[in-house]
Amino acid sequence: MNSTQIKSLMVIGGLALLGFGPLSFTCLIGFYVVIDRPIWFIDGVVALYGGPVDSRPIHARTLPLALAARIEAGLILLVLLILDIAPVPVTGGIGLYVILARPAWFVQLAHSVYGLGSSPP
Repeated sequence: MNSTQIKSLMVIGGLALLGFGPLSFTCLIGFYVVIDRPIWFIDGVVALYGGPVDSRPIHARTLPLALAARIEAGLILLVLLILDIAPVPVTGGIGLYVILARPAWFVQLAHSVYGLGSSPP
């Protein structure tokens, strides 16, 4: 485990515990990431996967593929938010899985949302 995994586990673990309440903070943070695409998130993904920092521009908001990926990710988060409002907190568990297993689909999704293409750094 690298240091980013340990830090992320602590944050997502805390958010997973908060997910048992009436509001899913994990989904709300996910919506913020999809809408605003903050630099700290993609930097965290790159550090989590152990790759170099990509120097391509992140906020090229006109890319149609990035827009499609953002809409798809937003719809997925909406479904997860509805599931989390029901007494089934799943978003925190998915976050913990992503941190521990580091699946390729997550880094590809993050790069698509940021308009960086689908290949990891």
